[in-house]
Amino acid sequence: MVFAGMPGLHRLLYFSRTALSGLDLDLELGRIVRDSIHNNRQAAVTGMLLSHDGWFVQVLEGPGEAVSSTFRRIQTDRRHSDATRVSWGPVPSRLFADWDMCARSLNDGDDDILTDIGRFDPRGLAADQLLRLLSSVADQQRAVLAA
Repeated sequence: MVFAGMPGLHRLLYFSRTALSGLDLDLELGRIVRDSIHNNRQAAVTGMLLSHDGWFVQVLEGPGEAVSSTFRRIQTDRRHSDATRVSWGPVPSRLFADWDMCARSLNDGDDDILTDIGRFDPRGLAADQLLRLLSSVADQQRAVLAA
C-alpha cells in the first residue's frame, strides 16, 4: 500500500490482531512505545495505540509519507497480524499531538469506555467509532498525567 504524493498532515487509522500470545503484553507494549517514540519523533508522527482482547487499534498522524512509511513497517512487524486500514486521508489538525506515541491496554476497569460499542471487535466498528474510542482513552491518559 503506497500513499505517495500526499503532502500535508494525514491521519491513518487501522486495526490488527496482536501476535503476542505467550508474551507479556504490557512489557511488549512498553517496547513498542519506546521504539515508536524514537522513530516517530524523527518523522514528526504522533499517535495512540490501544490494545484489548487480542486486538490493536492505532491512529497515526503526521506528514503523509512518514505515516505511510510507519504503516508499512507495522504491516511487517511480527507483533501484528492482519493489519487492516480503516481510514486514511488529510486532516486539518492532530487529535493526538500530545505524544510521539502513547499506548494503553484496556482492562475490566475500563468498561465505561466500552459502553457505547458493546463487545470489542474493531472489524465491526466504523472509523468514527474507533476514533471516539481512542479519543476517550487519550482523554483518560491526559487526566492521569495532569493529576
